[in-house]
Amino acid sequence: MKKYIIYSLIMTLTCGLGACNNDEDVDKANSIFSTEEVDRNPFDKWILGNYTHPYNIALKYRMEDNESDMTHILAPAEYKKSVVLAKIIKHVWLEAYDEATGNPNFLRQYIPKTIHFIGSPAYEDNGTMVLGTAEGGMKITLYNVNDINPDQIDINLLNDYYFQTMHHEFAHILHQTKNYDPAFDRITENAYIGSDWYMVGADRNAWQQGFVTPYAMSESREDFVENIAVYVTNTKDYWNNMLQNAGENGRTLIKQKFEIVYSYMEQTWGINLDELREIVLRRQDDIANGYVDLSIIE
Repeated sequence: MKKYIIYSLIMTLTCGLGACNNDEDVDKANSIFSTEEVDRNPFDKWILGNYTHPYNIALKYRMEDNESDMTHILAPAEYKKSVVLAKIIKHVWLEAYDEATGNPNFLRQYIPKTIHFIGSPAYEDNGTMVLGTAEGGMKITLYNVNDINPDQIDINLLNDYYFQTMHHEFAHILHQTKNYDPAFDRITENAYIGSDWYMVGADRNAWQQGFVTPYAMSESREDFVENIAVYVTNTKDYWNNMLQNAGENGRTLIKQKFEIVYSYMEQTWGINLDELREIVLRRQDDIANGYVDLSIIE
């Protein structure tokens, strides 16, 4: 009796799910998916030609719930400011790596397939502001897009909010793909303080403990990528000033860690950080001096 009931139930479910159809009842002339051409504005078409086709990147500037962190209160990115940031990223980040590697397929292979713009910052419970996140090599989210002033480009603001963030997040992608020497983690392993990093205060306080930024003190992986981001987005004079003000102990620790970072980038990825820095700084100057067309696409 139990077997009969089970078999009857299976037959009922099968007919219910499949509607007991045969091929003659299937409407083969119409798809359940929309086949209409997507209506793209001029910026969407620019993205196709400058991000999607050359780099296989979906740049999303319209806020999408499924792409957003629902644990934060967020605002969408403004259209005009999204255009400006998209052009800046292309010049300072994407094309910088193209130039440094000499390989147009490098970014196409390793760059995350989605870049998502959010207009507002994401604030944590401790009051700190999230500027960017990288998710498993698949997506980079950049926040605070609406803080850009297209009429008055502030290179220092761009560096603090976007340039360092872009290189920081991409460095995460690289070490998540091919890990660095674990000896790096042991150099200052007892000095990481997790989410209390913001209590360190001024950069100088972090330098003297062997870290390039206070955020680098949160954990070893953040420390590793902060070394890359700070090095390539700042001048040689900035780096030397940091080492000088770090004191003997801090300077020694920073140098030990950076030696591993430098070797990793060169031996694992064929990227010389001195050459990359020269390229990045030149391209940052292009933005500051108005050599790059940041006009709105309409």
